[in-house]
Amino acid sequence: MSQTLINLLPETKHIPAAQRLLTPKTNAIPLLQSDLARYYSYAHTGQLLVYYYLRAGALVRDPLSTMIQDLFPLAISQCLYCAICLPSVGNWNSGTTDGELIRGSASGTKGTSSQKKKLGVPGTRGTGKTATASETLKDGGGTWLSRILPTTLALILSLTIPPVPLMILALILGAPLYPTSLLPHTLALAVHVSLLGTLPIFYTHGVSTAAWRDVSAAWLPFDEAGVWAGAVGAMVGGWFGAIPIALDWDREWQKWPCTVLWGVVLGWGVGRLITNGIRLGIGRRIDLSVTENYPPSDATRGKIEQKKDD
Repeated sequence: MSQTLINLLPETKHIPAAQRLLTPKTNAIPLLQSDLARYYSYAHTGQLLVYYYLRAGALVRDPLSTMIQDLFPLAISQCLYCAICLPSVGNWNSGTTDGELIRGSASGTKGTSSQKKKLGVPGTRGTGKTATASETLKDGGGTWLSRILPTTLALILSLTIPPVPLMILALILGAPLYPTSLLPHTLALAVHVSLLGTLPIFYTHGVSTAAWRDVSAAWLPFDEAGVWAGAVGAMVGGWFGAIPIALDWDREWQKWPCTVLWGVVLGWGVGRLITNGIRLGIGRRIDLSVTENYPPSDATRGKIEQKKDD
């Protein structure tokens, strides 16, 4: 476009890039403060890796049947991990404020006194039920009974909402459409990814719009519990796991989606090892933002120079 035509365009206000970008608001998911939570978080990573390794032969022989059978132990393992190691939604300061599922902190890190009174947090006076010393666990996650409902809801949500979008994403990235007999394999793979990656997020963040906006933008901070690193590792590992399928080796284990599922599990394990094991990158976010500094128009530049002269 010529400079003459550019000068004919209406002047646009120059807005700094930092003001145009959305700001992530979520906090890193904490690990519950108990020896049981810490040790089980390590054991959980190892037991799932070992389980998938032992099931590798069955997966190669009959992928669909094996993946469906493995959903039950995977769901049980993830639910136990959430109940033992993570604070449920509403019991910690997630950093988000939208919706009634995120209502402040019951862990004592943040949250106003009025919020604590409304929730009936131990040690405050309010309309809510205050737990007795025997009912309150020292790890900050609430009573064992109070963890059943959020765990069940997180399981239901992770089994119903993410699998279809994840399946569509897999098809866009190259999962086989034909023969159509492989579509159930892709859906089963998506359910495995959902249980590994999204169930703990549903348990800790609920259905908060701000939290899931950060999830979709890959903005969640890496946490000591290994939740976000596991989810990111599962996605990256699945992408790398698809590479052996295209190689001309004619091996039985190259069938869809064996290597992709192994890549998902290995990526999930590596991500958890980095943050939950050796504790690297905790609190940091993936920065995918793109900033553009538009030069001011001639009219705006003239006004700036005039102000400098004055």
